[in-house]
Amino acid sequence: MTNLKKLNQEDLEDITEFLSTTANNFIFKNVKSKEVIDLDINIDLSYDDELNVKIAVDLDFDKFSNASSNLADETIDYTLNKLDEYLNKNYYN
Repeated sequence: MTNLKKLNQEDLEDITEFLSTTANNFIFKNVKSKEVIDLDINIDLSYDDELNVKIAVDLDFDKFSNASSNLADETIDYTLNKLDEYLNKNYYN
């Protein structure tokens, strides 16, 4: 069994940047930027003995957008799945 290495502040900042970029990219692969009126991605990481991750995505679309009403939830699911891959590649012993 592999263990998550001890994370420092720089690691947490890198993980946060990865999460933000991944979520943002997923959203704009699924909807045109001109359809998005407001986008807010909140990422809360904490690390003691384990890494805890909370992601919230708030999206507002223009009235003519056909974007999925579930896009925020889909973005969170996708981003967390990609986080598993990222951690396995970069932070596990």
